[in-house]
Amino acid sequence: MITLIGSSHPAMADPTDPPMKASDVTAAYTTAACDPGGTTSTDAALATQLNSALDDKMRGYMTGYRVSCARMVIKAVYDRGLSKRAVAIAIATTIVESSIQNISEEVDHDSLGLFQQRASWGSRTQRLNPTWATNAFLDKMLRVYPNGSWQTAPIGEVCQAVQVSAYPDRYQVEASDAQIIVNAIWPYIDGPNGTASVYGVLSDGRLTYTGIDAATGKRTAGAELSAVSLGFKAKALAALNYNTLLVTEDGRDGRLYRVDVISVRDGVTFSPPVLLGTGWTHDLLAYDGSNYLFGIADGALRRYKLTAGKPVLADITGNTLIGAGFTLKTLTATGPSWILGTTSTGALISYKINGAESWQRYQLRDTTWEVFDHLLSPGGGVYYGHRNAEGSVHRYFDENPLDGKGDDLYGQGVVDTEGWTQVLLSAFPDSVT
Repeated sequence: MITLIGSSHPAMADPTDPPMKASDVTAAYTTAACDPGGTTSTDAALATQLNSALDDKMRGYMTGYRVSCARMVIKAVYDRGLSKRAVAIAIATTIVESSIQNISEEVDHDSLGLFQQRASWGSRTQRLNPTWATNAFLDKMLRVYPNGSWQTAPIGEVCQAVQVSAYPDRYQVEASDAQIIVNAIWPYIDGPNGTASVYGVLSDGRLTYTGIDAATGKRTAGAELSAVSLGFKAKALAALNYNTLLVTEDGRDGRLYRVDVISVRDGVTFSPPVLLGTGWTHDLLAYDGSNYLFGIADGALRRYKLTAGKPVLADITGNTLIGAGFTLKTLTATGPSWILGTTSTGALISYKINGAESWQRYQLRDTTWEVFDHLLSPGGGVYYGHRNAEGSVHRYFDENPLDGKGDDLYGQGVVDTEGWTQVLLSAFPDSVT
């Protein structure tokens, strides 16, 4: 039989040479490692997350090994400088061809690897190298679809054009699951770096500190607790930096305090709160990391300029009324002059603040975000949502938090399912990049 050069299947349709179907997912094929370093705990955690998120063939069958294989494919595409659509095309192909396994035995003629590439593609060693195999797949895709035309063609059509399968209809049905897999793993390839530093206030006035690895969502510190309380009932909290907090008192005077943190090791220690002034009746506060503090009281959004890292009242200037109608349930800042909040009806809304009566509003989500009592961002497109109901914290990643779009915002699982009993939370900005 004639073999098409560069194809993983014979040039003519051959019903004895199909790509893998659903029943092949659990077949005990001999496989080779995808990542020379093996699978990671993150791979295993993502497999658990994906097993309930996928809809088709791979639902319930993702493992840490399969995630490691997908991760290597995604990294190869990322290193190539191609878009996430190219990743989805490659992953859809591996779902159909190998159930995302680096198959090292010749089950189908002389086909090997994640893409089940025939001997005409390259040596055995090359085809079992996920990076080489992915680039070989991409090379042909770019030849068949020049000038970026693969970016608009249906994913299943592109897969078939590269693979030349006897069963062309099996690729497109996996396109949606391929995108889900890409969305889950992509942030670990091109994702946030750093430790999110999260401060909180308990109902008894004690302070808490928690460190969270932005890439994995695992706690690196805390929750550390203070031995003493603030001495007043806190209403709103904004972390300015690692050792400076602004806190308002829940009272008619609207007292604003600065809290200087001394240490967060083996508990939180802080100096006695410094009273800065009165009239701060804000229900919500957020600091954007670039000298602007935002506050909302009765739906009115105000902006202040901070001219010192540890401000006194004279360092808080430029009291500007941005506008009314900001009836948000939660508030955080995602970048310079950008704020993010949720509504009681579940909308997630981003705002670019320009000045008095000047802003752009972007609705990233219409529903479901009403479950969060606090929303916080340490920067880098990382968001954390806190649910008081069970004390859980959920994490999200926004590839570009300043584009006003919600199609690049993905859920990344749970930091903790319980235990966060704080009544206020704030992450200081720019701790994550």
